[in-house]
Amino acid sequence: MRSQAAEGSAFEAELIERLFGYDQALFDLARSLAVECADGYPNGPLFWNGMASTFIEGLLVRHTAKFKGLPRGRLDKQVLGRLRDYVVAHLDERIEAGALARIAGRSPFHFTRVFARSVGITPYRYVVHLRLQRALELIRDGRHGLAEIAAATGFADQSHLSRWVRRVHGVSPTELMAR
Repeated sequence: MRSQAAEGSAFEAELIERLFGYDQALFDLARSLAVECADGYPNGPLFWNGMASTFIEGLLVRHTAKFKGLPRGRLDKQVLGRLRDYVVAHLDERIEAGALARIAGRSPFHFTRVFARSVGITPYRYVVHLRLQRALELIRDGRHGLAEIAAATGFADQSHLSRWVRRVHGVSPTELMAR
């Protein structure tokens, strides 16, 4: 399988020895990963997996002697449809990168990269997008409270939902109800 062979090439890479200097972007990613771990993964495993994959790719591409870069694969429409169906069916549950990778027939390491290349956003952002889309439908419907909507769409609580609505739409959920 091509993706397995490409991933295997990462194990053949040799780190370049450096006596001084550092990579600020990798340092920032490592710090973010450590904070996320120390805080008990508040953004979930899908977010952490995306950050870890970005860190590993940066390390391999910028700090190894034999690594030539990662393959430029994409996911086809059928796989993307299956992924969307799975996420929509499990909005109220914790969605693991490994589960999505299995649906796509990829390793978690390779999946995050190929998914982002195919869709234009990370799997974490995609899941949040679909959760927010469904939450907005329920908010506009007006038959459920915000706490109930947050629970039904996989947000940690009402304030988590409210923060995402404000971040993406610039208004509170209550203001959306009035529209």
